[in-house]
Amino acid sequence: MKKKLSAATQIIFLYVAVQLLPVPLVFLFPQNKQIEMSMTLSILFAFIGTVAMIFVNQRKEWTPITEITEQKSASIGKILLWGIAGFIGSIIIQVITAIIEINVFGISPESANTENLLELTSKYPYLILMIVLFAPIMEEFVFRKAIFTQLSSSNVGMMGSAVISSLIFAFIHFDGHMLVYGTLGLWFCYLYYKTNNILTPILAHSLMNAYASLPLIFPDLFNM
Repeated sequence: MKKKLSAATQIIFLYVAVQLLPVPLVFLFPQNKQIEMSMTLSILFAFIGTVAMIFVNQRKEWTPITEITEQKSASIGKILLWGIAGFIGSIIIQVITAIIEINVFGISPESANTENLLELTSKYPYLILMIVLFAPIMEEFVFRKAIFTQLSSSNVGMMGSAVISSLIFAFIHFDGHMLVYGTLGLWFCYLYYKTNNILTPILAHSLMNAYASLPLIFPDLFNM
């Protein structure tokens, strides 16, 4: 009998597919349309990936079964409270870690990853859905619900799994701010662990991204 992939593994495969599949499809279009179509395909696959991950997460039994997944979820009130507190905490974390990176490691405070996304969004406004909704949902499912949860049942333990998943989370942003993203990853792991519900870090992450996107959503307020 063929062994089924665990829910965590399915989530990871979905994420990889969302990142890679749009690339070859772009070349099916004329060269003058490729940039625009790459944005359209990215948002389309992100939408499909987000819906698919939600579907996988709704299965009766999350696999592998771990200490985290066995615990009862917090109430919706506690999830919302910790989600909002998590957003505030994420802003504070970014400020503190950015100061450390500047003064200790000499790293520029600018984030190439964030600036590129915001610049693209100014040209293709529908990408705001990726920043505020699809990316936070997929990243929390992958790095917290899948990787953090799956590793927590291994020999590395809860803290080790949080560190590893957060380092991977930082690495995939490709802009050198390992301390900022790594610490944010640990914070989101804590929010998930605290409430036993992935909606908590999703809420905090989405609000954080929305806050960073305010100049695009309300340009008149930031160009005075």
